[in-house]
Amino acid sequence: MSSMDKINVNGLICLEAGTGAGNMTLWLAKKGAKVVYSISNNQEHLDYARRRLPKKYIKNVKFIKADLRKLDFLEEDTIDLITAHMLINVVTPVDLFFIFKELTRVAKNKALMVVNDYNPLCSYQTERSHLVEELFRIENAVSYLANDEPALIWYPSEYIIELLELLGWEIETMELMYDKTPWGKELLKEHLEVIENECKKLRNENLRKNLLHQAKEILNQVDEDETVYAGTIYSIIARRAK
Repeated sequence: MSSMDKINVNGLICLEAGTGAGNMTLWLAKKGAKVVYSISNNQEHLDYARRRLPKKYIKNVKFIKADLRKLDFLEEDTIDLITAHMLINVVTPVDLFFIFKELTRVAKNKALMVVNDYNPLCSYQTERSHLVEELFRIENAVSYLANDEPALIWYPSEYIIELLELLGWEIETMELMYDKTPWGKELLKEHLEVIENECKKLRNENLRKNLLHQAKEILNQVDEDETVYAGTIYSIIARRAK
């Protein structure tokens, strides 16, 4: 049983922070949520999640393009349950604070927040883990050069716990969803696509070709049916206490 399975979602007003592929949005709707605010700043993610949602749930889900740092359309004390599934690893530390601060503002007293995300990759390592680590280092390097910020940040669960407690949340549980995180080649190919797209923004052709070549060489070392393990995934459940 996952941490989410312990929560009675039926009749709750929910907010999915970061729509992604829409898996959590669909899960909340299936479990009987009264309303699901599925929020992302990525229109492609919203459109994809909307297409995947069965028509019978459409009336209960509001797909909204918005900045999670500023949810002006929601009043204080509005939300019963907040979920953030694999969101924070693509958020800078400054933005992370403002996002959690805003989520705290819209949460009701005694509301729940569920944060599922990655510990640093060093939290579980094998002889092949370095391939995943090296690919993500290149992804971050390209992102720094193209956008002046990293693509991925791995926040330890302890960091998130202290940040939530600072904002007035009490931690109810912290458990590992995966004691070793599986990275298949198809998933790693998605990160290569990100590197390819970000490399297009670089003016220096030699630098662009060198970074892309390194990334492809790393991926070529992973077999098509291989799973490389690196890092762990945690689930934190917190309740707003004040």
